[in-house]
Amino acid sequence: MTQPIALARLQLQRGAPEAAAGLLGPVLAAEPDHVTALVLMTHAQLALERPELAHEVAARAVAHAPGSSEALTALSRTLTALGRHDEAIGTAQAAVAGQADNPYRHNRLAWALLEHGNRPVEAEHAAREAIRLDPEQADFRITYAMVMKQLNRPERGREALRDALRLEPENAIARHELAALDVVQRNPFALSRLARGVTGLVAALRADPRQEASRHLLDAALRQFLIYAAIIMVVLAYLGWRVAEDSATWARALAAAAALAPAGYAGYFLARLDRVLRSYLKEVLTRQRAASAAAALTLALLLTATVAPAAWLPSLLGVASVAGLAVRLLTSLAPRS
Repeated sequence: MTQPIALARLQLQRGAPEAAAGLLGPVLAAEPDHVTALVLMTHAQLALERPELAHEVAARAVAHAPGSSEALTALSRTLTALGRHDEAIGTAQAAVAGQADNPYRHNRLAWALLEHGNRPVEAEHAAREAIRLDPEQADFRITYAMVMKQLNRPERGREALRDALRLEPENAIARHELAALDVVQRNPFALSRLARGVTGLVAALRADPRQEASRHLLDAALRQFLIYAAIIMVVLAYLGWRVAEDSATWARALAAAAALAPAGYAGYFLARLDRVLRSYLKEVLTRQRAASAAAALTLALLLTATVAPAAWLPSLLGVASVAGLAVRLLTSLAPRS
């Protein structure tokens, strides 16, 4: 039985839970009370997104070995997955009581408290204890970073993620979370930070191509950039429309700015991306034909307004404002990849 269990553990580490479950099935058929196999099967079923089955298996493990902290930890994970957070915390605390010197038990308790949502200070204490017991484990730094995120302390979270990457430079989760701190922000002019974030997301995908969260966030970040560019165009076109009847000179100047400012904004951002990311941005644009067409119409109207007779300016800039708003809306609503 030792070899199948060792192979199953290896498959779980490789991110192949289905293969691990296939190896563990015959073991449990022969020995239904095999606690280690039950624990590993729990982790496999959780990875396969089958929390009810995972909970059933973990409960069997605890029934056969009530004092096993490993089994209690596995059961706590299933309770968290099922949304039974108070029970998950209590079970994790029992696991810590059984193995107070095991950092993995404290790390599980930190996650149980974190998922509860209302106990981040206790989660921080548990995460710190896990790091104290094993300062060389990158996963514990990531847990601490997630706690800092919930406590709205992004700089401390960033520092913890950098520590995790120093320990494991190719850790895809740490790369993703560090990039997310740069991407998930509301400052439309923090373009260097946004570019750094999308670059980090690509690095996360290279480290683990299965990271769907990184792929979706990358797409969302590039869309956000396009939306910001559209908003700049809309605001300047609208200001031009407001002054068109009073000052043709100012209206033409604002029309020119509305046409040129998004180009400068985009150029600043693109200069900070590598060639691969620029190609990906082009793919995002090609998937948004309606938004691209509206943007082309907006630019044509704005450029026409720079040389058009004064009487035409209110109509040209008014329609350009509406078309620019359409670009912003269509960019948000276009189908995802």
